[in-house]
Order: sequence, then structure tokens, then C-alpha cells
Amino acid sequence: MFDRILRIALACGLAIDAFVGLLALFAQPLIEPILDIPVKDPALTTIYGGALLVIVGIYALALRDPVRWRPLLWLCALDQFLGVLLPALEIARGHAPATAKTLGPIPFQLALVAMYLTGAARKQASNR
Repeated sequence: MFDRILRIALACGLAIDAFVGLLALFAQPLIEPILDIPVKDPALTTIYGGALLVIVGIYALALRDPVRWRPLLWLCALDQFLGVLLPALEIARGHAPATAKTLGPIPFQLALVAMYLTGAARKQASNR
């Protein structure tokens, strides 16, 4: 049962990063209306989008076989944690608005972090 829930969590993380990455690469004008995140530097946003699509590959590997690719769960947890921390810092600095679109995903992303960390620790413990 846990493995199924972990796979669902990985699919969610993959979908989040794929969606934001594709927006950053191909639809930058839609980022602010959809996510309430202002695009101040299109070049950096493009680079960010490309990096997110690389991370999507990490999720895809982990999703394919979470036991074999257990170390990647740590990277998935870090990805989602930074997806919480960095926007929160930008909101605190006044560079992004504190709206339902920017604050709303935070609890869900923290739940994903907890799932990935639990999966990484669980798989590690079962290998001993």
C-alpha cells in the first residue's frame, strides 16, 4: 500500500515540475496569471524551466522503480522543499505576492516532502 501511495506522490511531483517547466520554457506570459509569480528575467526563467525538465527525468526514474532508485527520493524531497522555501523567501522579500496561488500549494508540497523522505528512509531501512 505504501509503495502505491509513494508512486502517486512521485507522479504528483513529476506533474508539478513538468507543468511549471513547460510554462517557463514555452509560455512565460502565462506564469504570472496562472501562478502569481512575476517573470522579471525571461532568460533565467527559461534556464529554470530547462532545469525543471531535468528534474522531471529524476522523478520518472524514481517512479519507474522506487526501490532501485531510492537515493533519488532524497532529490525529489529536496526539489519539493525548495519549491516551498524559495517562494516563501521571495514572498517575505516582497518580490512575490502572498496569494492563494503562491501559498496554497505549500502544505501539499510539504506532504510530498514527507512522503519522499519516508520512502527513502523506509527503503534504506529494509536494505539493512
